[in-house]
Order: sequence, then structure tokens, then C-alpha cells
Amino acid sequence: MRLFSAELLKLRRRWASYIVLIILLGLMSLVYLLIGVSGRGSGGGATFISFPGSFGIINQFVFGLGSLLGVAYAAAIAGADWNWSVFRVAIARGESRSRYVLMKALAIAFVLLIGVIIAYAVGLLLTYVAAGLAGVQPGSLLTRNRLDDVARSLYLGFPVLIERAAIGFAVAVLLRSQLAGVIVGIVLYIGESILAAVLIGITLADQGFDGIGRLGMQWYQFLPFSIGDSVLSATTGLGGDDITSFILSPIPLNTALIVTAIYLAAALGVAVVAVERSEISG
Repeated sequence: MRLFSAELLKLRRRWASYIVLIILLGLMSLVYLLIGVSGRGSGGGATFISFPGSFGIINQFVFGLGSLLGVAYAAAIAGADWNWSVFRVAIARGESRSRYVLMKALAIAFVLLIGVIIAYAVGLLLTYVAAGLAGVQPGSLLTRNRLDDVARSLYLGFPVLIERAAIGFAVAVLLRSQLAGVIVGIVLYIGESILAAVLIGITLADQGFDGIGRLGMQWYQFLPFSIGDSVLSATTGLGGDDITSFILSPIPLNTALIVTAIYLAAALGVAVVAVERSEISG
């Protein structure tokens, strides 16, 4: 508990803890305000600034863009320990290597949870602001169905964000580099969707495009970021609406959650093994 509290104190003093959240809130606010202003008088965009449609935008920002920012944040924090020799100092005073890195990961997860709650609350507020600008009725949030939608989005979206952040964390620890963790996260985030599109195109070309039907589940749906998309598609407002969702058979939610948990555990395992086997000099 002492080590966890110390890590939280360090994170509270890091500018990155605030900058990442500000970037997310700023972009989300801009999009909502643009929707509200553009829909003024015409009611355009009403689907996106009324419930439950608004959850799609909120979830996309908080768990889509938010997960990419989470990767960058986790990598920046983990890599900074090597750059500033913090890890060496902690080990020199008798801290367990594995316990140190796991408490750091837990502290990062806690900070990200706070960020998710704040961002989601702001997203709900922005829905009412944008709806007011557009002159449409957003609907009531205080109903059983809408509160269930919020809860479902949070308990499905947060594990995905943490899994992705853990990958950036593990890469930064393994390679002792902030930049490496960020780059790997971006490559996976963008690269997996490109890979899926290319492989789908190849498969359809081999089968012939006449009478295109739904394909079965494919191995690339189980890649680290893609599996998270399968979980997020079960949240309110983010049901699969891209081309892959119409062609590929969806992965069952329970399976997607299990695979996401496996990736999370594997990432933390890599980080622990990396610090246990690392040579610390100086």
C-alpha cells in the first residue's frame, strides 16, 4: 500500500496526467460543439446529441481515442523511470522488482480510471450542451435503460483501455524507452485495421465478389487491439458499423473479454520478467 500511494503521488505531480485528459476533453468538446452549432435550426445531427445515440460518440472518444492516449501515457510513465534512473534507486533501497513494476501499473490503471470517469461525465454534459445549441431534445439520462447503458459502457470499455495501455507499458519497460511504447501502440492501433482490410480483400478476391456472404471468425480478429474492438462493439452506440462488421462473424462477447484479459495478463507478465532479468548498473 505504501508503494502504491507513493506511485500515485508521483503520477499526481506528472504533467502528463493532466495533459492527456485535457487533450481528450478538448477534442471531444470541439466535436460536440460543432455538431450542436451545425444542427442549429435544422435539427441535424440529432441522433448524435440525444440518448442513446450520443453514447456512440462518447464511447468512441473515451475508449477509442482514449485508449490510444492511454497507451502513450502508460509508456511515458514507464519509460521515464529508466530515463531518470528512478527504477535503479528504488531497487537500491530494497524494493522488490516485480512488486515495484506491478504497483506502478496499478497506479497508472487507477489514474486512467479517474480519467475515464471524468471524461465520460463531461461527455454526458456535452450532450446536453450540444442539444441545447441545436435546439433538440436529448432525452432523459435518469432512466433505468440509460443508466444501464452508462454502466455497460464503463464496465466493457475500461478493460479494453487498460489492456491497450498495458501493452504500451510493457513495451516501454522491455525496451526501456518511452518512444518505443508509444510507437508500438500507434502501429497496433492503425496497423491492425489496415491488416484486416487487406486480408478481407484478399479473401473476397479469392472467393469471387459475386454473392458476398459473411465470413467466419478470422485469426486477425484476435489481435490485441482488434479484440478490444470486439468488446467495444457490445457497448451502447458502438455496434459494429464498419465494413468488417458486415463481413466477419463477430466474436462472442465472453470470448472477447477472456482474450482481452489474457493480453492484459501477458503484458504485465512481460513487464515483470523484463525487470527481473534486467541488469541495473550505476
